[in-house]
Amino acid sequence: MNQAMAQPNPGPPMTKALQQMMQHVDLLPGETVQYSIQGDGYFIGANPIQKMFAAIQAAMMKITGGHIRIFVLVTNQRILLANSIQALCGFNRNLGVNAIALASLAECGWAKVTAMCCVHSRFVHVETKTQRHTLVIKKLKDAALREFIANLSSVMVSNVQSGTST
Repeated sequence: MNQAMAQPNPGPPMTKALQQMMQHVDLLPGETVQYSIQGDGYFIGANPIQKMFAAIQAAMMKITGGHIRIFVLVTNQRILLANSIQALCGFNRNLGVNAIALASLAECGWAKVTAMCCVHSRFVHVETKTQRHTLVIKKLKDAALREFIANLSSVMVSNVQSGTST
């Protein structure tokens, strides 16, 4: 087990949506979820008008029995990117889980964009040796995002010290 991941903070409590997603995630023997965050699948921009259209799209999707859910799960052995898209009460359904080795983690960060002095959007990006994943985060404040990045930063430092990353 990666020593940097031995005692992380648990992150936000497990929501009903995350519990449903966890039914589709196969954890390895001895693997535990250390931290999780949920992304906003409706997001189309930091502009308040774009955020308004995203809220309308989310409401319409919910009325028709659909959803878009995106999760980043950090375990003691890997990073999982899980997503679920459902439309029309399940008539169309997509489900996907991508696993990223902790040793592949090259960069992580977060950003906050503020428009009109009071409309905030928060982003998280996770970059591996081969790909960059950026998503908008739902319902988390700056302190929780700093904690998440500190958790992943400890993994990167451990990777460099053990020689698994350059």
